Amino acid sequence: MNVLDYIVEGLEAELALERELGVRIVECDRSLLSPLEAASPSPIPAPAPAAQPRPEPISAQKTPQLDFVFLHDKPLTAGGVEMMAKIVAALGKTMSTAPVVVDGERPLAKAYIVLGSQALKKWFPGTKAAPGQWIAASDAPNVLVTYSPSYILRFTQVTPAVQKIKKDMWAAIKSVLNRVGA
Repeated sequence: MNVLDYIVEGLEAELALERELGVRIVECDRSLLSPLEAASPSPIPAPAPAAQPRPEPISAQKTPQLDFVFLHDKPLTAGGVEMMAKIVAALGKTMSTAPVVVDGERPLAKAYIVLGSQALKKWFPGTKAAPGQWIAASDAPNVLVTYSPSYILRFTQVTPAVQKIKKDMWAAIKSVLNRVGA
């Protein structure tokens, strides 16, 4: 694999992700790309040193508290990403103001929306709750448990039962806005 192919594949992967998230609709046509003929190398001028502001130490930076955060047990599938992007947009938020977190520490938030029973086991071990139920953990007083997008997307046919699950999930998620005053 040459360098151009490596770069183009990385670009295509990034564009595919942005299409899935609904950020951009861009295609990359490889037939239009061709490497330039090797010419005599021209010196690339070094950028002039600019005075850059010093970043604050991480300990001094203030992390803003989010209204709510979605917690899941593993990375979402492409369908799950699309579903969550639609839900977040319908709530008037963006993926950066209402992120889906799968690893690391829980961000500071007024409420946590736990997506599925596996996520509940991961993020709040030993806690049990049914979808649509609010729970209070010692370190997180506002925790809503609802269905995982992976669970809902397993159903290939939209039956009345599946429609009810989707309505219940949406009603529960909308209740977060009232709970946190967003």
